[in-house]
Amino acid sequence: MKTRRRDFIKLSAASTLAALTMLSVQPHSVVGRMLAKQLLLEETSKKPLEGLRFVKTFCGMCGALCGIRVGVDSSGRPRVVLPLNGHPQRGLCGRSATAPWLWDHPLRLKKPMVNEMRGEARFKEVDWDTALNGIASKLKEIVSKYGYKAIAITHHDAWSYYMPLFSYLFGTPNVISHVSMCHANGTVARGHILGAGGPPAVDPDYENASFLVLIGRTLSTASMGALHRARTNKGLQIVVVDPRMPEIGFGDVKWIPIIPGTDAAFALSIIYVLLEEELYNADFLKKYSNAPFLIKPDGKPLTEADVVEGGDPKKYLVFDAKDGKLKDHKVALDPDLWYVGEVTLKDGSKVTVKTALTLLKERASNYKPEVAESITGVKASEIRWVARKLALSNGVVDDTWYIARNWNDYDDVRSFLIINVLLGNIDKPGGLCFQESSKFPSVISVKTIEGKKVAETVYGARMPEELFGDVTKTRVDRAKYPLTLSTFDAVLDAILEEKPYPIKALFIIGTNPIGRDMNTRKIIEAYKKLDLLVVIDIMPTDDADYADYVLPDTIFLEREEITSTKWTLHASVQKQSKVVDPPKGVDARDALWIMFEIARRAFPERAKALGWDDKYADYEVYKDEFLHKLDEAILSSLAKAWNIDKEKLKTALEEEGYYVLSKKKYYVRPYKTALATPSGKAEIYSLAALAAGLDPLPDYKPPPAYTPPKAPDEFYLVNGKSPLTSFQASLMEPLRFVGDRSVWMNPKDAERLGIRDGDMVELEGIDTGWKARVRIRVTERVREGVLFAYATVCGRMSKLIPKDYFAREGVNPNWFAKGYVIPIVGGGASNSSVRVRKL
Repeated sequence: MKTRRRDFIKLSAASTLAALTMLSVQPHSVVGRMLAKQLLLEETSKKPLEGLRFVKTFCGMCGALCGIRVGVDSSGRPRVVLPLNGHPQRGLCGRSATAPWLWDHPLRLKKPMVNEMRGEARFKEVDWDTALNGIASKLKEIVSKYGYKAIAITHHDAWSYYMPLFSYLFGTPNVISHVSMCHANGTVARGHILGAGGPPAVDPDYENASFLVLIGRTLSTASMGALHRARTNKGLQIVVVDPRMPEIGFGDVKWIPIIPGTDAAFALSIIYVLLEEELYNADFLKKYSNAPFLIKPDGKPLTEADVVEGGDPKKYLVFDAKDGKLKDHKVALDPDLWYVGEVTLKDGSKVTVKTALTLLKERASNYKPEVAESITGVKASEIRWVARKLALSNGVVDDTWYIARNWNDYDDVRSFLIINVLLGNIDKPGGLCFQESSKFPSVISVKTIEGKKVAETVYGARMPEELFGDVTKTRVDRAKYPLTLSTFDAVLDAILEEKPYPIKALFIIGTNPIGRDMNTRKIIEAYKKLDLLVVIDIMPTDDADYADYVLPDTIFLEREEITSTKWTLHASVQKQSKVVDPPKGVDARDALWIMFEIARRAFPERAKALGWDDKYADYEVYKDEFLHKLDEAILSSLAKAWNIDKEKLKTALEEEGYYVLSKKKYYVRPYKTALATPSGKAEIYSLAALAAGLDPLPDYKPPPAYTPPKAPDEFYLVNGKSPLTSFQASLMEPLRFVGDRSVWMNPKDAERLGIRDGDMVELEGIDTGWKARVRIRVTERVREGVLFAYATVCGRMSKLIPKDYFAREGVNPNWFAKGYVIPIVGGGASNSSVRVRKL
């Protein structure tokens, strides 16, 4: 968008101040202050908003999908983005505010391109038929030699609903996202403790909470709806435990700086205080957790099968203090939380058993506050204060979202969740609550119809089992990490080592592995070995330089989609309404259309089985007919599931942009409905972890993901996100002024090294050897011995981006991360350690 400076101020002031207001922070940058001042002085008045047509939709600049409204002028140009009032996930941040710039940005990918030299980005534009036919031809060659499983598809948020469909479309099991570098560690932990899924399957009840602890978590990273819910709760006290002070730390929020990688020690110390001072909810633990379960010396729970011939191995035993007998946990009247005693097994041998809570306390006793202080750098008095405040204020510890930092994050989140269980603050007002399911239909599911297995789509197409290809084969990441949601690093291993089998073709859809995943050198090495690499995106990415084909995707303003509302406890759905067409000269197509058209040309029988007709090759017919059929099917499924009028639902989505299907109901799980854990209860002693060969209790382990800094010029390098950071937003013109491309350093460290604010330094990865120059920002917002850099903001390397472009400044934190993956769980780690040399 070509905009004069004065017009930039007028058009963006409303969006910018609205975003800053959502954050409840002061606009600290010069431009931020200027924009706020201009708006407050009414220099902009209301003229920028006059004559605009507003469209209610949801934002697609990140995976949060907050409700917004977009103002469009008479020429069809998007001009301003504002919050959608009344939406259950009302939100606005700097990413949303940059959407008008994204629409017609000069760097936006405009036509399909073929790379004439990988790594050098020597692209030439071609028509869609040439690109799609070339890709299809190469895919047929690869599949004939290696099978469908040699195809991998990676993604993050964009088009994620359709990824299972793409798996069947291309016959591959290897649809593997980047959640290993996001929420995967936390999601596995959530499943093991509460039987819940990924964020926000459970979430704090921010509106009603009184005391909230955020450990390594800041609501302003993306979930602006959650942030709005928290900051409009005037009685909520917030504590942030983090090596750097995030944006939410401004104002009345208490920030506790902690040594990186020690969150589990901090949380276990809180657990110790809660248990030692009897600040736990005994009634909840007895009825709704496995705290009273008796554990044998081998670590396994005592069951009826252990003490009675032919007993049930699923009947977990407790000691009932009511009559002094062993009983099934479901029928015991007063389970003893602290029982330790001898039990005679069915073979006549005797073993000493202890309750799960006793074992948890023994573990937590290793982290008494004075010990934890030496590990975490947090004073023992502050640890005790947080623990007591949580107990006395009916507080809640956030279960996190983005958690892939230090390798030991799985145990971090298990510890956070166990604190909530000990408090008994589960699915209660102000506690950690389960989200009401929207009953949103899966895009494809396997069914048995008339004795035959088929994959049936939401819109009614059926693929017979004989066309499944390699879909049922073991995914390359799960062959290495059995519990993983997705681990992209395993795709790299399969490319480089061809184990457990080779990956030869890779589709990258709406994501940026070089910017998102660890060990940049390994990623580039793997790209060079591929037979086919296809990038589908909106803007140039570093990965595109190594692609054979780069295909332009549409942006969220240009398409329609119905989806669940993420960051609300209510069951809600929302509609992404088309705001504008692509600008002149941009021949972008939906990634959904692109993937179907590639399949139609490579494997026509597969595309046809999944309902793709040849007529959909015409993009206009696809939009008018296929997308209409898809939306109608989703609406029909929702209307049937909720027994509501389909037309009423459709009208509400079109007119309001959202529809709340059911308000949050408290005291349901685990009170009335069993949890999806082996015991059906909250598990402080995880039986699923035990079965997978993991420690059933959380513990603190020094992170092996990086070499600890030792020398005076060595530091931890931690990273995080902000309301301004995403791969697309970071390239937009407003970020030239308000984006932070520096690395933060504590004033005491700066003084010791003779570094001043604004000085250039060289960072060298201690484990990777990667070197880069960056400007230092001296600030109290990071603890001593630690450097901080924003992720997904800067350090762009693509040759498709001009050499003097501002987004090339700064560093990509993943350059310095060596690529350590948690065994079994499969989560990665993005923090690292570096040396600093003043230039």
